[in-house]
Amino acid sequence: KLQQAQKMESIGTLAGGIAHDFNNIMAIIVGNIELALDDVPKWNSAYSSLEEIKKASLRAKNIVKQLLSFSRKTDQEMQPIQIVSVIKDALKFLRSTIPTTIDIVPDICVTDETILADPTQINQIIMNLCINASQAMEQTGGDINVTVAKVILENNSAKEYPDLKSGDHVKIIVSDTGPGIDPEIIDQIFDPYFTTKDVGKGSGMGLAVVHGIVKNHNGAISVNSRLGKGTKFIIFFPITTEKSMVERKTTKDIPGGNETILFVDDEISIVKMVKRMFERFGYKIETATTPEEALGKFSLNPDHFDLVITDMTMPQMTGVKLSEKLMDIRKDIPIIVCTGHSTLVDEEKAKELGLAAYVMKPINMQETAQTIRKILDKK
Repeated sequence: KLQQAQKMESIGTLAGGIAHDFNNIMAIIVGNIELALDDVPKWNSAYSSLEEIKKASLRAKNIVKQLLSFSRKTDQEMQPIQIVSVIKDALKFLRSTIPTTIDIVPDICVTDETILADPTQINQIIMNLCINASQAMEQTGGDINVTVAKVILENNSAKEYPDLKSGDHVKIIVSDTGPGIDPEIIDQIFDPYFTTKDVGKGSGMGLAVVHGIVKNHNGAISVNSRLGKGTKFIIFFPITTEKSMVERKTTKDIPGGNETILFVDDEISIVKMVKRMFERFGYKIETATTPEEALGKFSLNPDHFDLVITDMTMPQMTGVKLSEKLMDIRKDIPIIVCTGHSTLVDEEKAKELGLAAYVMKPINMQETAQTIRKILDKK
């Protein structure tokens, strides 16, 4: 248990480092895509390509979020979702990545059933289970069957799954026609680091992540398998009566202004991208690539600036420390801290420190512009 706890702590530390660097890269990619989308007319074929790149980039960002969620037990972003649309999206993506020797056979018997879940994590479950199945059938080919149905668990039928309450559930079955799992190891497959794959082909975290996600969603998962007869994973999620939050594509104009903003980040590519982004909205942007440079510019004329936006993790000084020094010079300066991941600041901590807002990277052009306008209008 001690060894496993130490391993999980190591994964958490590694995940934090990866998240910061990875989200910086994603910030550059997503920001420049948003600028390009603004430049390219919708009728141009490049527009839809850029939208696909943006979707894939945000999916990549969410993979890091998954790892953080698993290793650090961060809060889940639960919301009512129509589970069928999430599963269909996952299967559509899988079809382009799984070899054509393997058929994906969906059998979806529900339409608008809603569960309380994090859609990214439900996507991760389907991806993990289907990729495992495809790897098991790599040499032989075969079928992956994905069944989704509504079931009502009575008191006695719920006994098989002690974690579940009686009532309406969505039942998901992911089965394959592969070689099956050896009965001697089937009880270990959800353990972290347990893997039967060759070195370099798997870390033993996939099914552990799936198990963790299902439990965190108040669901249950079980496995049936016979050697030579394939494997079947069965998952239950409780249905909620809350209305699904249908994603709406906002057509609101991005708010702008003419105030002066000091932007601080040690990544030169991010600085260039953000400068271009917010100059389009009418703001006057001054930049700094080190906290010392930012302090120097601010000290010369503190009243020149209406807002400061700073990265959290920078050499020599954190964004929080820089914010404290800036507020020592001018107490009422509104400051936004943005970060890919940091254990030193979160929304609650930002409020305690007197910061105006806390923004996660990659920076979303519309959301950040709205946050800036809200802070400046309040001021």
